[in-house]
Amino acid sequence: MTFTIRHAEPADAPALHAILTSPHVVLGTMRLRHMRLKNTEDRLAPDPNLVQLVAASDGEVSGFAELVLNTNVPRASHSAELNMVVTSERSQGKGVARALIGVLIRLCDGYYRIRRISLIVWVDNTRAIELYRALGFKEEGVMRDFVRTEEGYCDALQMARLSNH
Repeated sequence: MTFTIRHAEPADAPALHAILTSPHVVLGTMRLRHMRLKNTEDRLAPDPNLVQLVAASDGEVSGFAELVLNTNVPRASHSAELNMVVTSERSQGKGVARALIGVLIRLCDGYYRIRRISLIVWVDNTRAIELYRALGFKEEGVMRDFVRTEEGYCDALQMARLSNH
C-alpha cells in the first residue's frame, strides 16, 4: 500500500469521522460509536498545540495521528502526548500507523525538540503495544480499570519514548 502523509485539513473531516466512529476504533479509544460529524470538524480546528497528520492513499484518508504539544507549559515543554493513532479497517496491518508515528517522532526529535513522547494504550491492544515497543516506547505503569467497556473495565498501559536530546 502506498500512501502519503500530510497535515490534516478541515476537508478530511467526513472521512476521518468514518474512521473515528468505526467499531475497531471505538473499541480501542475513548471514542463513542455515535458521535456527531461536528465533533470531528471541531477536532480539526487550528490549534498550535496539536500536530495532526493523515495518511492518504489514492486520495482517501487511511489513517490519522494526533500529537499534543505542551508549548504553553514551560516545565513540560520538552514533552508531548501521542493522543491518537487510528487507521481505517482496511488499512490495518499495512504500515500506516507505523509511518504516521515515525513522522511524528522525527518531528519531535528534529524540529520540536521534544525529549519525551508519552501515550496510553489498552492492555488488550497487543498489536499497538508491539508497534509502540518496536518504535522505542517503554512501559511505565498500569492504570487499573482505566476505561469502561461493554464487558466491564479494561486496564491501560502508560508508555513513553525518551530521546537523547
